[in-house]
Amino acid sequence: MATTKKTIVAPARKPVKAPTPARAVQAKPAVPVKSAAEIKAAAVLEAAATQARAALQTQMKQWEEAVRLFSQKKFGPAHTRFTEASAGPAAHIADKARSYAQICARKTNGAAVDLQTSDDHFNYGVERLNARDMDAARHHLDRALAMEPNGEHILFTLALCCGLAGDGAAACENLKRAIALEPRNRILARQDPEFLALAQQIPGLRALLSAEAADHY
Repeated sequence: MATTKKTIVAPARKPVKAPTPARAVQAKPAVPVKSAAEIKAAAVLEAAATQARAALQTQMKQWEEAVRLFSQKKFGPAHTRFTEASAGPAAHIADKARSYAQICARKTNGAAVDLQTSDDHFNYGVERLNARDMDAARHHLDRALAMEPNGEHILFTLALCCGLAGDGAAACENLKRAIALEPRNRILARQDPEFLALAQQIPGLRALLSAEAADHY
């Protein structure tokens, strides 16, 4: 019986890939090393910015506390807080604080009212406003504005006076002008409980207070 030889086929070899050439490693750009003087200068700037922010926050707290005391007719403590706020970095708050400090000083010292300047009429108008003598308040605030047409603090207070007196159109117009002259007046109005209460009744005021401020701290 014939024997059949089996033919064994060797498995095909896989082609050997040529080694991939190593990629050249790109060197990372060297980070510039700051000099000691630059590091010190940056630290000084950061410290100054931090100090400025803290001073502004302190001034805002002094202003808010002064307004609260003033509304409670605690004129002595309010005078102290307004005086402190008048020394702060934000000029628009400092100006208002100085005016209110004068009112508190007259209240506590019983000084006679001498209405000659714009500040005199403004301060007396604020007194009458707080006494809810709306006609006298508006009269003297109008007199103050006539003497100082771009007095944004006068326009701000006159807007509140008009709103409380029921003249919504004048309230909106005066507050709009106050914000145009000093955009931060929008923020101050948002923080004022009386403006917030009026905004619930006067759509125009509500729109002014809800609009985005054009300036920031």
